[in-house]
Amino acid sequence: MEYRKATLQDIDELVDIRIAMRNERENVKEIDIVQFRENTRAYFQTGMTDNSYISWVAVENSNIVSISGMCFYRIPPTYANITGLVAYVMSVYTKPEFRRRGIAQALFEHLLAEAENRGCTVITLNASPMGRSLYEKYGFTANNQAKKLHL
Repeated sequence: MEYRKATLQDIDELVDIRIAMRNERENVKEIDIVQFRENTRAYFQTGMTDNSYISWVAVENSNIVSISGMCFYRIPPTYANITGLVAYVMSVYTKPEFRRRGIAQALFEHLLAEAENRGCTVITLNASPMGRSLYEKYGFTANNQAKKLHL
């Protein structure tokens, strides 16, 4: 298994996997999938170009089998976060046939390292029931107000 940072050349595959993730997690009856695909592609293109979004991927036999993503944004500084830099973890997803092999954990560790390298001390995410135990291993706890896990 190869782990690497995604590039602009990976965007179409990232979009396809994100759509598979959304389809698995949400019961959507009607959606303009063409518009969703275009919007997702545009988000990845912009974020990867301006470095406000990164993705780490797991690759086997030249195919991406798992993705992870993190976007970075700023809020006004607080005493708990004097830089105002916040990272939001999203799109951690492994294709079903590759689950339970530690792939998501490896990708998540790459995201955490990226946040640390950027000096980011606040990380938030929304956890699926399947992913909750992974994040709790790293000290994330439920935040009752925001319904997010945070570090």
